[in-house]
Amino acid sequence: MRLVLDAMGGDHAPEAPVQGALLFAREHPEHEVVLVGDLSRLREPLARAGGPPANVRLHPASEVVEMEDHALSAIRRKKDSSLRVGFELVRRGEADALVSAGHSGAVMAGALLVLGRIPGVERPAIATLLPTIEGGGRCLLLDAGANVECRPVHFAQWAVLGAAYVRSRLGIERPRVAVLSNGEEPSKGTPLTREACALLRTSDLDFVGYVEGKDLFSGDVEVVVTDGFTGNVVLKASEGVAAAVTGLLRSAIERRGGLPEKLGALLLQPTFAGLKKMMDYAEYGGAPLLGIQGVGIVAHGRSSPRAVQQALEAALQTAQAGLSAELTRCIAEAAAWLPARQRGKGATEEALSD
Repeated sequence: MRLVLDAMGGDHAPEAPVQGALLFAREHPEHEVVLVGDLSRLREPLARAGGPPANVRLHPASEVVEMEDHALSAIRRKKDSSLRVGFELVRRGEADALVSAGHSGAVMAGALLVLGRIPGVERPAIATLLPTIEGGGRCLLLDAGANVECRPVHFAQWAVLGAAYVRSRLGIERPRVAVLSNGEEPSKGTPLTREACALLRTSDLDFVGYVEGKDLFSGDVEVVVTDGFTGNVVLKASEGVAAAVTGLLRSAIERRGGLPEKLGALLLQPTFAGLKKMMDYAEYGGAPLLGIQGVGIVAHGRSSPRAVQQALEAALQTAQAGLSAELTRCIAEAAAWLPARQRGKGATEEALSD
């Protein structure tokens, strides 16, 4: 497999992407990583690391999509940006997947304009795996930030994509699917969530109705759909809670400061380390953009080298699984109950209008 890494994307670029690529390349000498970006800036961290291994190569790109750029205009205007050049490599079959920790909106814009959508999918979604207490140990949340304005059909399409992804990646044959709401009663939610539920009840999915925010981590469901605004807020809040819990535990132990507390902390250190690893976004790497014709992984903007390495792992596993073909098949089969697209502006144009 040949994986493209947008080496200029992210808060710590190009240092973190380069180091993450080296970590991945050393563990997977049979696969290749293509670092796309400003060659003069990429060679510096590579030289400090002793030079690139044989399975890491450089591909030039003279422009960078900045975080303050408008996503669509940046992809259209900056044709030699590291992000667009990377997607072009995937489109031409010169690479199997792309990973970027840069502008997530631009990642979606690039995927749509360069790779295109799976037939029958109006809007791709960012799918994020969350840790759970019981069950399969994971819950897939989508959309996690790609789409702010949504319609019920988008929720339904994401439910199909999410269920297919969980079957392929987690081995759960019949994932339970739910819509995120402010209560479990059918009367709760908004017109959008209520209409989405009505549509999903006509599907052949294992649809269980509404779930609340707390249920994302219970293990009671494997796929939860919501709009990108809500999903991104949930994701960022979850990261904050994880960091706060760790900090509060440390503060409580230090404040008490007695021998029992210190001994208890010492004995529980492996448990705390395991818990921290489970809640650390760096361990999950990146989130796939489901619904595009190809593999695109959106990594966290603050990705460390470890997080970049894990994002490349996610890209490798997704590409090896042939997930695009499976998603295409599942969406085609769901056409029997999914409503046809309404007439109006093109789906790609609409998806980028947010």
